[in-house]
Amino acid sequence: MPRYVLLTRLNAQGFEAIRSQPELLAEARRVMEALDAKIVQQYALIGPYDFLTVVEAPNNLAAVRAVTEREATGRVHVDILPAIDLDVFVRLLGQTTETVGPYPWQISGWAQLVRRIMRYHTTTRYVRKHCKPFAVEGRERLDGLRNPAIFIGNHSSHMDSLVLFTALPERFRRRVAFGSAADRWFLKGRKGIQKQPWYMSLTMNTFPVQRGGGKAALGYAEWLLDRHWSLVIFPEGTRSTTGKLAAFRHGVSILALDKGVPVVPIYMDGLRELRPKGAQEIKVGPVLVRIGEPIRFAPGTAVSDATRALYKAMERMREEVHRRSPAPRAVAPPVSAEGSS
Repeated sequence: MPRYVLLTRLNAQGFEAIRSQPELLAEARRVMEALDAKIVQQYALIGPYDFLTVVEAPNNLAAVRAVTEREATGRVHVDILPAIDLDVFVRLLGQTTETVGPYPWQISGWAQLVRRIMRYHTTTRYVRKHCKPFAVEGRERLDGLRNPAIFIGNHSSHMDSLVLFTALPERFRRRVAFGSAADRWFLKGRKGIQKQPWYMSLTMNTFPVQRGGGKAALGYAEWLLDRHWSLVIFPEGTRSTTGKLAAFRHGVSILALDKGVPVVPIYMDGLRELRPKGAQEIKVGPVLVRIGEPIRFAPGTAVSDATRALYKAMERMREEVHRRSPAPRAVAPPVSAEGSS
């Protein structure tokens, strides 16, 4: 998740408020966390600024909202600076920002055959090894549903794509593509064969999505839907570190409305504990996948209304999973009877 440095200056009214009510500092923290902005570090300063706060926020909008919320009191002024880890910055100095893909060949017959042969190596073995027990609820809600559809999931771990893929019936596994951030997975000149964009497209059928690219960035996704391929997209755009849902982006709604295809919300629980953001090792633990009812939008629905409806559907599923008391749950094998690997 992107980081920002917030530099705060208090005016005379702000100094007096903090001096008489130190608990206001804790209140500011709660306000930021309510906006899904996590405070990483915070310092009091001696000099032109009074406080330095390092914040993780889903995107620029969330950071600006956090600042606006704090400035609304009229007692502070905040300057905000996007920040990048120094080691990452050094690596980027020698790395191109040029991206490659998508590759139309990745839906060809030979690519599908290679992907099917490599499925155990790229997907199944990880789910079988680390997701214990592995449970899928609501797969019957997909009865009668055919390609194309858009599957959306909450995003908290690098395991998300593997688990969501495994939870789908075989008819969708054969014809599904995964949207991935172009500036992370499709950079030209990445080292290592398994990190090569073409390798990811061949083995997982991923395609690049330009962050913040608007409708123009959805051209390849539309091309896939027109050819009756389903899509998996994580509308939060980045992995959550808090367990809460971040704001959804509008790409899924635009595609669903333009192409008249259903959207299926899928909530995955337990993956953040298996491999949280920044972790290299994968732990073993229980994973629950809940498949929601397909959502179809009436023609003329506003994009913002559709996005809000998708967010609420996913949030309801999250609350239901977290609210219910622990109980034995039906364990489904990592791969259904429709596919042995």
